[in-house]
Amino acid sequence: MTRRQPLRSALSALVLASALLCASACASTAPAEAGEAITLDSPAVALEGTRYLEVRVGATLDAPPEAVWAVLTDGSRYTEWNSTLITFEGTVAEGETVRLVAKTDPDRSFELAVSEVREHAGMVWSDGGRAFRGERTFTLEPVGDGQTAFTMKEVFTGSMMGMIAPKLPDFRPAFDDFARDLGAEAARVAAAQ
Repeated sequence: MTRRQPLRSALSALVLASALLCASACASTAPAEAGEAITLDSPAVALEGTRYLEVRVGATLDAPPEAVWAVLTDGSRYTEWNSTLITFEGTVAEGETVRLVAKTDPDRSFELAVSEVREHAGMVWSDGGRAFRGERTFTLEPVGDGQTAFTMKEVFTGSMMGMIAPKLPDFRPAFDDFARDLGAEAARVAAAQ
């Protein structure tokens, strides 16, 4: 046994202990309201917890889920109807990556993995890791006569949230705009069918 092996073992133990300590002490905690249903047809809201931020919006759209889905999954037209974006590239399909530049942060490009797709029902886009992660969830449910209950939420979590959260823009106006723009475009698509 060399003299370096005990030092390596001690350093490995220290790193492991730090990781275990941070796993619980650095965990993100959602507020109780995060478990509640998203309210439809109200302004977007932000929910804050420990190393946790959730922005959510809900709207009743005057189009069936199939029309809303057609709009949400046609990446080639996002910047035509979505006033919150500057650029959008990529295919909106499970396992694919989309790249966008949003007006809320025009100096930054986001690469988002389309990590879950439920046709005509919803999808999830995500980015980041344990230190900072964003996950956007879209849901569609048929309601009324040819309408859709649309919800969208983005959850930001991670051990670095305390440092990053103060630098994040207020996403609520962009969420309201997204829901309004999506509703208008989906109604146009539905009327053309």
